Parts: sequence; C-alpha cells; structure tokens
Amino acid sequence: MRHFFRPHTRQRARPKRPGLITGFLVGCLLLLSACSGSSNSVVKNHKESDIEAVSALQKEQGQLQLATFRQWIGLLEQYQAGTSTYHLEYMHDQKALEAAQSADVYQGVLQTVDQHVKSIRFATLKTEATSLEKQLSQQASAWGKTHTYHDDYNGTTYQLGYEYGPDGVDGFVQDDLSGAKTATDYLHAVQDADMFLVNFQAYQANASDKTPWDKPHATDVQLMQHYNVFNQKVVVVSLGEEVLRVYDHGKLVKAFHVTTGRPEKPSLPGFWHVEEKQSPTVFKSGAPPGSPDWYPDTPINYAMLYHDGGYYLHDSWWRDDYGFGTQFPHADSSGDSFSFEGSHGCINIATSNAAWLYGFVSVNTPVIIY
Repeated sequence: MRHFFRPHTRQRARPKRPGLITGFLVGCLLLLSACSGSSNSVVKNHKESDIEAVSALQKEQGQLQLATFRQWIGLLEQYQAGTSTYHLEYMHDQKALEAAQSADVYQGVLQTVDQHVKSIRFATLKTEATSLEKQLSQQASAWGKTHTYHDDYNGTTYQLGYEYGPDGVDGFVQDDLSGAKTATDYLHAVQDADMFLVNFQAYQANASDKTPWDKPHATDVQLMQHYNVFNQKVVVVSLGEEVLRVYDHGKLVKAFHVTTGRPEKPSLPGFWHVEEKQSPTVFKSGAPPGSPDWYPDTPINYAMLYHDGGYYLHDSWWRDDYGFGTQFPHADSSGDSFSFEGSHGCINIATSNAAWLYGFVSVNTPVIIY
C-alpha cells in the first residue's frame, strides 16, 4: 500500500577517451624511464654501498602486482573487450621491474604498476556490469514475451517477470550504471546484477515446478544455500506464485498467499533483510491527491521493512483476496477500490498472517524474493 520512490536517474559520467588514458600511462612510463636513467648517472658518483638494494619483500610485491594485472587482463578478455593496451603496459611493467637496480627505482615502478592495475580494474568492472545488465534485460524481455497473463477483469495481457524488467530491478541496475563514477560504483552494479540474475533463474525454474504452493520448493532451498542462510530463519517470497513461505533451519514452518507489486510498481526481487519493525504505524502517500498513486493515510498493524524506499512486508486489512492474479487489476471480494490491483512494491499480507510473521522475524532476518 505504501508509496515508494525509485531513485532519480543520474547522468552517466562521460568516460575519458581510451587514447587519452593510454597517452597518460605511456607518459608515466617514459617519465619513469627518464628518472631511471638519471638515477643511473647519479649512481656512478656514489659508492655502491650507498645504494639500497631491492629487497625480497619488494620483489614479492612486484610479482603479486603483475599476477593481479594478468588476472584482470584475463577477466576483461572474457568479455571480448580490447586488451592490447593493457598487454603492452604489462610487458613494459614486467621489464621495468626486472631492470630496476635500486629500491627507490623499484618502488617507483611498483607505483606505476599499481596505477595500471587500478585502470584495468575500473575498465573491467564497467564492462562486466554493462554485460550483466544486458543479460538481465534480454532474459527478462524474452521471458515476458513467451509467458503472459491475460486479465479478464480489464481485458489486458501482461508480461510475467516484469519485476526483473525496466520498471523493476533492471531499472535499478541501469541507475547504478548511469551514476557510476568509480570502480566501487561499478562493483556495486556487478553485485546487484549478479544477484538479480541468480533470482531470475530461480524464478524461471520454479515456474515449471508442480510442487504444491504450501510445500518446500527446490528453488527456495537452492537460494537459501546460495546465500548461505539455510541454517537460520528465512522469509521466502515467490513472485511467480504470489506465495510467502517461511523456513527455520531449512524446515518449512508456514506458507500463505500474498499480494505483491503491480506491474507499474513491482516488488523487489533479491536477497534482503528485515531492516526495521513497526507496530503500529501509519503509511502516508508520497503522491498528491488526484494522482493514481495517491492513497489516504493508512494505519498499519504490522510493518516489516525489507528495503529502504518504503518496501515493506505488512498487513493489508483492506484486502480479502490474495494469491496469483491479485497483483493485476481484479475485483477484490472486499469491494474496497484500493484492493483492486497490486501493491506499490510492498508484500501485502492478511492481518492474521502478518501478526504471526511479525512475531517470528527479527531485525536482520533474511528475506529472499524471487
């Protein structure tokens, strides 16, 4: 019921042209060579004992940095991205480390290698994040075209799996990418996209599972094992079934039907946790009166936040009907006009079930939605 806000799409940072980056790095190498040459001329004017030799620790650091550089090159090659510049830098760095005769010169080369590693790490993470987002987008689109739901209530046919599409978590990854400026930003996008792909694969597999909704599902178990939460309390929401199943150390303890987000306001697939609990509370609409997303101030008995931005597991006392189809426009038995379609992204639960769940979970209880 609660209204939530998607983050504003941020402008994509314009990347530097590869030619400029390469020129800068080559310049660093030339500068390093010049410095090495001048160091050699100075050495001639000093006794050999005045020169600090390259230590075993430095050599170990050099080999480790080169190995790391090589690993990043290999990963970037997996995405069929250009790596010729990085191969050239690697060979130059390797030769420079081998040629360094003093600790100071060797340390200078190590700093150059470190910059090269940071550069390829940024490029690789950006490439990987972009590739994973493309996979998610293509897979969700392909699935939706062949798996649909025809709504007799309004005569509209909806694509299933919309929670993974542009209005759902794929949109979140797109926002990650458009606002990314650092390697850490791209790493976050990689982690998000990878999580969503894992859950989407489970969503697809579960669609052909004939196990009754109130029995343990193989995909539930696989996801609990994947996220390493099998031996604790876990809340699992199956978007394809509109069912919530609760496990305690791998044992199913309760299952009930729910109503999840409508196509325009999907619930969030992913691996989350209960962030806070409120009982009672009041949900207030962030949309103005007259907006299709507006609703009056609504008292809620049991609210469990599963993601910031207003994504809750909570009771929805205004509904009578739950289960598959209630996320789309329908005639709810309650007659309440706010019950005639899915939520704004929350997981709506019958009051008695919400009360039980509120008492069962704690802050940090894992929530898997797929």
